[in-house]
This record gives sequence, C-alpha cells and structure tokens, in this order.
Amino acid sequence: MTFEQADAKKFAIYHTIYTAANIFQRFDWNERVDSALDNVSAGAYFMYDNGKIVGGFTMKENCVNYPFIVAPFDNRRVFWRAVLDFASENNASEGAENTDGGEKNNGIFLNQIPEADALVLTTNFGANLRWSKRKMLRPTEEFAPVEDDDFFYEALEISDINEIVSAVYEAHASGHTASFWQPDVNAIKKSLEKRFDIFGQTSSLHMGSIVRAVRNNKIAGVCIAGIYPGEKFANLHQVAVRPAFRRRGIATAMIQKAITEATAATPVMTVGVLVDNPSVGLYSRLGFKPGSIYSELLYYNAT
Repeated sequence: MTFEQADAKKFAIYHTIYTAANIFQRFDWNERVDSALDNVSAGAYFMYDNGKIVGGFTMKENCVNYPFIVAPFDNRRVFWRAVLDFASENNASEGAENTDGGEKNNGIFLNQIPEADALVLTTNFGANLRWSKRKMLRPTEEFAPVEDDDFFYEALEISDINEIVSAVYEAHASGHTASFWQPDVNAIKKSLEKRFDIFGQTSSLHMGSIVRAVRNNKIAGVCIAGIYPGEKFANLHQVAVRPAFRRRGIATAMIQKAITEATAATPVMTVGVLVDNPSVGLYSRLGFKPGSIYSELLYYNAT
C-alpha cells in the first residue's frame, strides 16, 4: 500500500460516496461534501494498491479522522493495518490534545470512526474504545412544555458563565459521563465559552436556556443549543440537570423549549448522545430518531 496527499475536492467527493456510515445524518449532497471539505485542512490522504485508490483518511498531528474504503476493495483489516502504520511513522506530535480538549497523549487518536471500523480496530489491533456516540434528530415544532412552579427560565448570558459551569460540572460529576471521563472545570468552561461564541455568531444562542429554583435562585438545569456556522440544523450541545433537581421534568422542558425556539430557523434539531447513556430513552420518547454509531479510539503502536 502507498499513500499520497489527496486533492481536497476529490477527497471530499470520495468520502461522501464511500464512507461506511453517514454518522452526522446529513441528507444534502452539497452539505456532506462541504463538511468533508472543511476537514481536509487537517491533511487528507488517499491509499493506493497497485495504482488504484482503495481508501482514504485525514490526519492532523496524532489524530486520524474521516476514513473510508473504496469498493471493490473491502478488507478493513488490511486497510487499518496500513493506516495505523502510516500514522505511527508520521506522527510528528509530541502529544496533542484529544478531541474533547482533555489530556495530551502520544498515542494515535482515531476520531469519528464508524461502527464497522471500530470493531476491526478493537478486535484486531487492540485499540482502546474511549466512547461511542450516535447522532439523534427530530423535526422542530412548537411545544407547550409543562413547567413546574418551583422553577423559572432565563436566557443564557455570558455573565452567568461561572455559575453555569458549576452546574454543568456537578451534573457531569454525578452522571453517566463520570463513568469514563473525569469532569474538569477548566475544560467545561472552555467548551461552553466556545459555544457561547459560536452560537452567538449564528444568532442562535437563544435556543438554549437556564432553569433556576424559585426558593434560592440557584441554577437547577442548563441547556446549551444553537446552530453551528455552515450547518442547516440546530444542535443540542449540552443538557445538564443538577442531581438535587432531577426527576422534576426539567430536562424534558428545556429540550422542548429548545426545539420550539429553533422552529423559526431550522426544520431539524439534532443531538449527539453516548450509546449507553440513559438519556437515549428520554430523547427517544421526545421523538428523536437514532442514527449510525461512531466512536473515538486510542491506539498505541506496540512495536
């Protein structure tokens, strides 16, 4: 197998056609191609076998992304052996941040990997599965959420960022994500400030909200939602409820409010959910349809 730097446009077209799964549930051809094109800046490569393209991927520092195999070639084990060897030999990084902004690592991060490929990587190459997610989506529409008189809703304001971070941290520390990721206040703040900025750029930050308790004005729940630049659909980035306020319908009401607020701007609301997160049941009950599973893995070269 040999590798060559790929032409960006050609790579985007090949990826759109041959990727193993439409993991982000995009239905418009131009949107899918443009999305792939946006990621080619990371460095796109074609894999050749006897002069014919049999696959491709992107690589930036120590992160491999956007893999695909070109028919009729169908040997995923051979494909990934070659990709992992190439990535290990060409990893110039002395440690890069993983995709959630956490610790630096000298292994090879394999990001947004379709389910069929993740199985090959874990079974044949001993890659460590960090998490698996799936995109869920539903049409936007206007709801009349059932609201509890013990709580009231406010718009997201950057002036409340420290209090919002505290609420999200507490929710994560006692929630499902704590089973595989140790919540970090600084990482959470960095991520939330980024969404405030991005959703501010698209004038869609109003889709989110915070919920406060009447008795003490304390934040009980946080919903961060909006539209990413270049995207057509809205996204629920964060839905968090402090443990003391759970099972009061707060998450349901915040999600319904976000869907309602998004109706004027987009026909669809999306959310990325860990496959084993109990919240999958909540989203399903609210009409969200699950898409294909994708994963992040970490690979260490044993040689």
